[in-house]
Amino acid sequence: MRVIGDLSKANARRHPDKVALVHGSRSLTYLQLELRSNQLAHALAAAGLRPGDRLGLLACNHLDYAVVTQGAAKAGVLLVPLNFRLAPRELALVLQDAAVALLVTESPLAPLWQAALKEAGAAELPVVLLADPEADTPGAPRDAMPPSDAAHAWPGARTLAEWLPAFPDTPPEVAVDPEAPCAIMYTSGTTGRPKGVLVPHRAYFRMYLGTAMETGLSRDDRYLMAVPMFHAAGLNLMLHQCLFMGAAGVIHRGSLDPLRLFALIESERLSMAVLVPTVIGALARHPERHRFDLSSLRTVFYGSMPMPPAIFAAARAAFPEVEFHQIYGSTESGLLGVLPWRDHATHAHCTGREALFSHLRIVDAAGRDVADGEVGEVLAAAAGGMLGYWNNPAATAQRLQGEWIHTGDLARREGDGYFTLVGRIEELIISGGENIHATEVEHALASHPAVQEVAVYGVPDATYGEVVHAAVVLHEAGVADAAMLDAHCREQLAAYKRPRHYRFLSALPRNASDKVKKDELRQAACSPLPENPA
Repeated sequence: MRVIGDLSKANARRHPDKVALVHGSRSLTYLQLELRSNQLAHALAAAGLRPGDRLGLLACNHLDYAVVTQGAAKAGVLLVPLNFRLAPRELALVLQDAAVALLVTESPLAPLWQAALKEAGAAELPVVLLADPEADTPGAPRDAMPPSDAAHAWPGARTLAEWLPAFPDTPPEVAVDPEAPCAIMYTSGTTGRPKGVLVPHRAYFRMYLGTAMETGLSRDDRYLMAVPMFHAAGLNLMLHQCLFMGAAGVIHRGSLDPLRLFALIESERLSMAVLVPTVIGALARHPERHRFDLSSLRTVFYGSMPMPPAIFAAARAAFPEVEFHQIYGSTESGLLGVLPWRDHATHAHCTGREALFSHLRIVDAAGRDVADGEVGEVLAAAAGGMLGYWNNPAATAQRLQGEWIHTGDLARREGDGYFTLVGRIEELIISGGENIHATEVEHALASHPAVQEVAVYGVPDATYGEVVHAAVVLHEAGVADAAMLDAHCREQLAAYKRPRHYRFLSALPRNASDKVKKDELRQAACSPLPENPA
């Protein structure tokens, strides 16, 4: 296997009748996935798409998501996974920036894509509709239009089921270069307008092979596919990693309600999941967890944010047989670090060590490798990451310098090859000349039993330059005020690192990729709204 389109082809040869994906009562074997994706590749060519053209894919988790990713790759067409949580104007900007030539989407999302196409001035863009989720499928929208109605509701729209049968299911005769880009992955835009990351086929295969070898994945695994597939983790650590292994995936749509996830793990005997720490915490602490047989679950990948010590302790107690692996990487750099389960006993506080087939450095402002105990920026070898940003040479030059990708992540070298992320360069708080890493303060506050979530950020101050603020969400039954949290921090942090103000919220503001919007919190702190001084 050398290119993304080989994922279905190789497994169709090795075990054609094995079920690759399941959603409700519907399923696809590896042979069916191969044949349908071949048809799609031919259909894309017939529609005028040539290698290098862009195909937008806007859908919730769906049985045919893999058909589209495989078909586009076989045609040499660049996949552009689109975030269904975006507002119409945000989606229109991405469609325009990528110059998408065809949109594959679904009827339940019609209000979003129709408004976005109008906003982008692209009302004539060809639209192909995936099959609607079954009415009895968990997570299926109850007000979804039938496919035929949705097709007639937009001029020129047609369904995938109507389109594919006219084309052969033989492999397309398109030579795809492993060094060529296969996708444009748009960043979440927490620090500005989203940028499209050009990712080559070979970077993904380094990731799949390294992840499998580091964590002991197996072709016998059954994946819980609950993370959105448009996300880098959902597409690569979940969907494509499953296909790379020749394993089976069970697709989940909709909310990550613990009871629904428990029921799916039990009924489908799922063994592997990719989850963020907040969801892991909700599962571990749920009072009805004991009603379900979750003994099949053996592996959980987590990332996106560090695992707070309190959540990790709860997860270990709730799921003693599960091996937790922390995965660290970025859209631009690919897989960089892994903290496998065997290392959690002694290094649970760390992010991990350099992953197989990856190469990273931690450097100071002058580009020199830092010593153990020191903090610097994480650099990733360019050979394992992106080719650059789509149509953005200035941003590419800033991020990709020589043989290294500058990640913008700050990490402390811990010795023996381990490192710990402490924040982002743009989130570094400088107060009274002292550097304060937001992640360290967040870890301290998250260890308080009443705290569910916390975000720490710097706010301008006339005396110190910046002071530390914290936005805190308490557990439903949690009781704490600013004085109590300050007393807790006194036991764990130097005086200059402690928050000077607290804001208690019912939820942290998040963007469409579920990342905390610290700029919004910072702006609110600069307003005359009252806060709770420590």
